[in-house]
Amino acid sequence: MSVNSLKNIISPIVVPANVTSKIRDAFETFNTSSRWNLIQTGSGDIVTLDGNAIASSYLVISKNPKVTGSSVILETMDSFEMPVELSLGLHMSQRTLGQEFSIEFVSVDEPLSPVNDIGIAGLTQSTTTLTVNTSTPHGLVPGKRIGIHSAASASLNYPALVVASIPSESQFTVTAGPGGTIPSLTLTTGPGGFVYFRPALNYSQDGTSMIFENATATNASIYVRSEAGDALPGGTVIGNHSTTIGSTVSAQAINAAYTYAFQPTNEFRLSAQADRVQWYDVAVDSTGQSTSRILRTQVCPSPSKQYKIRIRAVNDKSLTVPNIVLVSASKAGSTTATVRTESPHGLRAADPVVIYGNRDTTNFANLTTATTVASVIDTNTFTITWGLSTTATGYGGYIARVDGANLMSSLGAITQTIQSAELTSAGILTVIGSGTWSGFSIGDYLELIGVRNSSTGASLNIDGAWKVVWVSATVLTLQALPGTITQSSFSLTNCGGGVVKRTDLRLSFFRLFQYERQRIETITRPNGEQASAIPVNVQNTVPAVSTVSTVSNQTQMGGIIAVDQVPSLMHMAADNLRRNITVT
Repeated sequence: MSVNSLKNIISPIVVPANVTSKIRDAFETFNTSSRWNLIQTGSGDIVTLDGNAIASSYLVISKNPKVTGSSVILETMDSFEMPVELSLGLHMSQRTLGQEFSIEFVSVDEPLSPVNDIGIAGLTQSTTTLTVNTSTPHGLVPGKRIGIHSAASASLNYPALVVASIPSESQFTVTAGPGGTIPSLTLTTGPGGFVYFRPALNYSQDGTSMIFENATATNASIYVRSEAGDALPGGTVIGNHSTTIGSTVSAQAINAAYTYAFQPTNEFRLSAQADRVQWYDVAVDSTGQSTSRILRTQVCPSPSKQYKIRIRAVNDKSLTVPNIVLVSASKAGSTTATVRTESPHGLRAADPVVIYGNRDTTNFANLTTATTVASVIDTNTFTITWGLSTTATGYGGYIARVDGANLMSSLGAITQTIQSAELTSAGILTVIGSGTWSGFSIGDYLELIGVRNSSTGASLNIDGAWKVVWVSATVLTLQALPGTITQSSFSLTNCGGGVVKRTDLRLSFFRLFQYERQRIETITRPNGEQASAIPVNVQNTVPAVSTVSTVSNQTQMGGIIAVDQVPSLMHMAADNLRRNITVT
């Protein structure tokens, strides 16, 4: 037998490798030259590497809590074909309503046209049903993801809603959204404001996304789209689209000063194939079984397109934001406080607000529930009922207009107030609080707002983003983060000021495998032939028996052969074949 003939016999038993492409990233570095493309960042947003102990390296995407309608978009430079397997070590500092963090597997073809904001002719809410009249035909259908901004009443500026019904082409109703049923309220307003669209896949024609969009760490909204059609949601179609998932809470591996060691609680996985899309998760480093969260076979992204992995972090247009810096608040034998702001406040009489961080915590305690503005004196001054009747002046802090009943208490507001601060030449800031600091951990990112001298009301110029490096009772030690405005060092200075925990997405690892899906089909045999028994569906437990004997240099097999034995048995057969062939 010739050598070429021998090759023809042996070659069919070679088992091919079926992983055709792969990406692995442990985020010890952030490769923006060949792996990741940072397409967009909002003002004050932070994208940076962090972690320094116990193999805790992670990419942080931190949203500025003071800006509405901003986005961070990060995607892979490489594109992939289906089928793929994706796994993510993903976790978060907190979960909020009005901030959306998405993991998307989306096609790279021409995106759909963005949907413009729709003008509002009037709003009416009766208990938990909101009726929206639009100034033009809205084109919406039940299940669409929307929000409302700039309405005549801030109480109706809901950041995240889902359309419930369509009474007419210029009217629709809403009863719920990712936060559940909307707050009960009876109110009617005239023209003013807009309906905005919250795209599930950012207008991509094909793909799937998992969106963390409410305050529950074990919820995610999961969507699938095929061939530019409607996105198919999980959960309740005309209400909360959320599905139960593994927790997104960051696990702190060690609690020690200057040690940043957040790790994921769960590993989130995606399997995208030509005939199915499945999201599932499993506890990190667990030997237990993974849990399937959603499986879609009726709607599947096109297998003929190229796809990328995209991460989006969005502040909705009606997010309640602490963007008004309070300079001073004063009362003169009254419960009515006159509040002076650093820049134009933009408030109207009857607007609901919350106020945090004034140094005089006795006479100007935090207003944590929505309190209406009594009157507007000028662009930088307004009045509000605040605390007991007295004569006093307090400095520092921030004001947030409450949109859609979305309070700062659920958006990272820290209840302790800054009482004094000291900045060293090494960029380390020591802050003394009005009580024992709580609500955050070492390694979390915080936003300082309205830090003002308690004697003059002058800014200490330390407002901005800082990282927690140590906390002990009332003493908080911080380190500057990118974008923080700092000045020369200063000694311990009495001051007021507020603190807000930033919402951070942390990505500890990312792995993607593109592979070839292989299928084997049996040929139909005549009735009565043993081969016609394939396939067999086993309805009860059957003991597996396997025996192997060697006779005259040949391998004879009986019983059941496990799938993972096939390659080794094929190689055994090939060895025997070689021994019995004379090469000429």
